Amino acid sequence: MASPSGDNDEDSVVPTHFMVVVLGDLGRSPRMQYHVLSLLQAGHFVTFVGYTGESLIPSLQKYTPEGVKAKRQHMLQVVRFPAPKIVFLRSQPIFLPLYFLWRTISLWVLLCSSLVLFVKPASLQSKKVYPQIILMQNPPAIPVLMTMVLYKFWTGAKLIIDWHNLGYSMIDKQYTTFRSWGRLYEQLLAPFADGHLTVTKAMQVFLKADLRVESENCSVLYDCPPSIFRLRTITEQHQVMAKHHDSIMQAIKDSGSTSWPEFTTLADNTKASFFTEPLPGRPGRFQPRAQRPALIVSSTSWTPDEDMSVLIDALQLADKLIQETKSSLRIVCAITGKGRLKEHYKKVIASKTWNSVVVATLWIDPVDYPTFLACADAGISLHTSTSGLDLPIKILDYFGCEVPVCAYRFPCLNELVQDDVNGRTFEKPDELSTILLDLLEPLASAKSNQHLGNHSFGALQRYSRQVQGQLLWSENWPTNAWPVLEKALDEHTKTATTGKSKTE
Repeated sequence: MASPSGDNDEDSVVPTHFMVVVLGDLGRSPRMQYHVLSLLQAGHFVTFVGYTGESLIPSLQKYTPEGVKAKRQHMLQVVRFPAPKIVFLRSQPIFLPLYFLWRTISLWVLLCSSLVLFVKPASLQSKKVYPQIILMQNPPAIPVLMTMVLYKFWTGAKLIIDWHNLGYSMIDKQYTTFRSWGRLYEQLLAPFADGHLTVTKAMQVFLKADLRVESENCSVLYDCPPSIFRLRTITEQHQVMAKHHDSIMQAIKDSGSTSWPEFTTLADNTKASFFTEPLPGRPGRFQPRAQRPALIVSSTSWTPDEDMSVLIDALQLADKLIQETKSSLRIVCAITGKGRLKEHYKKVIASKTWNSVVVATLWIDPVDYPTFLACADAGISLHTSTSGLDLPIKILDYFGCEVPVCAYRFPCLNELVQDDVNGRTFEKPDELSTILLDLLEPLASAKSNQHLGNHSFGALQRYSRQVQGQLLWSENWPTNAWPVLEKALDEHTKTATTGKSKTE
């Protein structure tokens, strides 16, 4: 049996065929990609099933047939299919029952056809082996949970559910009947799984109490940053920020503000950016720019569970207070990501007239994304949990880069962010605006010869120290995920052995 450690010699392990299923864009499912990577590093074969979309993280691509092959063979089989779309049904309340029915049937057909037609057996130890362990993400629950339970009974595979949230909680509260059906659906099907992983202790408690999940088969696997999210040198920061200098400058021009003249000179890899400048006498080396603007970053999927209006209103209040107090503070707010509400909020932002605040909506290349986060003075999380039981994975990315976070307050957030310990929490725009001005004020009072690095001052420096030494995914996964998978694998092996003995 394979050890969970990625450092083992792959020739010494007994490989298993795992199937990881996400009814979502695989490239935008970081936690499930990390699962896949951990399994691959342990020497297993993985079939990764989900929607088409963004590219997989670079560390996974080397395991595909197109990448650099592993010692034995390529160990990753990726099965992707497009998400069905029929927007007009979703946009009209009268058609919602038809939309839910159509979406359920179409997803079920797509998923089942992909499982039957495209999931191929792995060649393991001269044998053709179909998936032995299924690891599925929940939500969405409909229809993937039912499909995976049926697949389990059809093939004899063992099923593990990774609970990111509760599926029924994501159905709008006004549709009480649908929510009730969704809750019953999860209550009936969850006990058929052979193991469970949760993102919080609160969710683990709920599953045991409400969904009749057995305690010994349920483990808390907190999200942890992978090693790519780490502190970066100023020179590394400069190289990434220089790429986005033009986009930020364009946002300033679009805002019509005239209070940024000294920051609007074009940057390249050898000149100053908004936040960095050459280190005198050290060619190719950089330092924080004196009297630089603050940089806050919000990574978002532009979905309804992240209310961007809270951030926009907070920035509006902050800009007003900066003008009233005649502060020299200037704030660049970079909002990254893609999603269906992005264009709506871009119009809202464009309608604002700000003097000391500028918002730039950016798409950061996945290769540059970890370094870009490391450039921030503070991160902003607007995630609101529909169940009150999950946590935003993006906060861990900031913490891996030692960047403090201001997070929207909701039940169980304190499992990750403690107010005034490793960050700040808020609910209303006026709270957030006050917090931002308090945290970033040292930049406004800095002298012309002071070169303040990101989050290296005031309370931000204290919070940053509190998030140093975060447990990495590669350290957390073997302890809290692998035992659940290993137990299911042992049960699968015993069942297969018993069945084989009976036929002999």
